[in-house]
Amino acid sequence: MNELDDSHSRYALSDPIKLLQPSLLLIEDDPQMGGILMELLEDDYRAHWVTTGKAAIHEFGMNPYDAVIVDRRLPDMDGLDFVRSARREGITVPMLMLTALSSTEEIVSGLDAGANDYLSKPFRFEELNARIRSLLRGYQAQQQSHAIGDWTFKEHRGLIESPSGISIQLSPAEASLLKALCINPDRVFTRKELLMAAFSRDAGEGTIDTYVSYIRQKTVKGLIMTVRGKGYCLGNPMESDPI
Repeated sequence: MNELDDSHSRYALSDPIKLLQPSLLLIEDDPQMGGILMELLEDDYRAHWVTTGKAAIHEFGMNPYDAVIVDRRLPDMDGLDFVRSARREGITVPMLMLTALSSTEEIVSGLDAGANDYLSKPFRFEELNARIRSLLRGYQAQQQSHAIGDWTFKEHRGLIESPSGISIQLSPAEASLLKALCINPDRVFTRKELLMAAFSRDAGEGTIDTYVSYIRQKTVKGLIMTVRGKGYCLGNPMESDPI
């Protein structure tokens, strides 16, 4: 197993049940600690585990994450250097640093490097989970607006703004569907995945087509793209596109 393959995930990436859970990247080289944390995290998060800083950097280039847990001492780099590098690259995802070093100086160094929080080993999982939830609340509050081409989807208000600044109110079902698509803007979602993420299990897959049509009627056709034989993904509508 090479460095870029040194990763672990306990669920299928296409699992529709996991779509709306926060995505979490765990960077921990200790196999026992990593395994325990994955067992505890997998119920509430889409957790992915890598063991080196290099593998984590590769992950950032491949997948979006809502939060990162990084060990201070990694086999190929210092956790502080990883955080500094990520911040220099413009990565704003909240990061929680784990360490056996608990002095005030070490904590200050971690926070100054760009970590959002610091947790000393040993720790109780309840405390770790509470800190993750706190990080996610702050980050999600900042991320509740999504750019879709020249349009802006304001998730927390259930409306979408046109390039000219016109606000268009979406129904709760329409907003849920658009929110599901915004989870990974570059991904093509099947109707089944969108159904599981935004509607009840009892609804038929034709429900997705209906609500895609509703959203297009309120906005522009290019807001949601049809990928024949697969499903739907977000488009890239520009100001010049006809409404």
